[in-house]
Amino acid sequence: MDSRQIHKTLFGRLPSFLLFILLALFARLFAGVTGDVYKFWITFAIQIGIAVSLVLISYEYQLIKKRTFLPAILFLIFTTSNPVLYDNLEGAISAFAMILCVGITFKNYHNPKSQTDSLNIALILTTGSVFCWQPLIFFIPLFWIGLWWFRAFNARSFFASLLGISTVCLFLFSWCLYIDDFNYFSDKILYMKEVFSVEWIVLQWYDWIVTAFFVVLSLLSAMNIFLSGFSEKVKTTLFFKFLYLLLVVLFAFTCFFDPIVNNIQDIVYFVIALISGFYFSMNDNNKRINFLLILTIVFMITSYILRLGYFF
Repeated sequence: MDSRQIHKTLFGRLPSFLLFILLALFARLFAGVTGDVYKFWITFAIQIGIAVSLVLISYEYQLIKKRTFLPAILFLIFTTSNPVLYDNLEGAISAFAMILCVGITFKNYHNPKSQTDSLNIALILTTGSVFCWQPLIFFIPLFWIGLWWFRAFNARSFFASLLGISTVCLFLFSWCLYIDDFNYFSDKILYMKEVFSVEWIVLQWYDWIVTAFFVVLSLLSAMNIFLSGFSEKVKTTLFFKFLYLLLVVLFAFTCFFDPIVNNIQDIVYFVIALISGFYFSMNDNNKRINFLLILTIVFMITSYILRLGYFF
């Protein structure tokens, strides 16, 4: 059996994907449910939804020109390796909101009538910012840039986006006016201390190694994506260009805003999973890259063991 057949068997079939879901669940249960049980199960369900969304996005927009569940499997491996994310419901919801917006942005490639979807992106992120995780609203300009690169951003889509933001804020203001209590409005709209409180992140040594590994993996994927013949289509190149822009901003948040790092990791993981999933899948006949894929999986398993407190 050659390497391509191994890839197809392990990562290209639905039963393999379901098996990885079961393994991810077993790893979580083995680590133990230390927080709220309902948060544990809902977070895991949302993470599965994100994994499925990665498969749908890859298939719908032909990011990977073959049937594979590898991006979804990598996302499950990444999130499973970090027990901090097992019951982080805010982070999971935020990541799901972000991947919905990524899919909407990709759908509007060369679509001059993108105002409805621009409105939807603003509604999703602003609602998520108000009711879940405040910094989501600051990602809206990134999607403006993405729509601009995809030739889908214009004055109408810009004002539609502003309408989406103001609609949610106006709804919240009206509700606070109705109940005669503006504390919630001031907390969610006017109070952004966790974002502007810049603190250099403090991590364990193995977390820094994981971060460095992800940076190297992203750089290797970038060289392959933008310098090889795989991304001969301008459309594919622009999609990955947007994903890398998002990744750079996420890494900046991760490094400089310590209070929000846990809520951003799910988003980082799905972006890297999609990028590296392309890299590994499109080079499934390359022994060195296959070795790197195996190394990545072993590395994340080791990270999981270290984070559980073994070998100390």
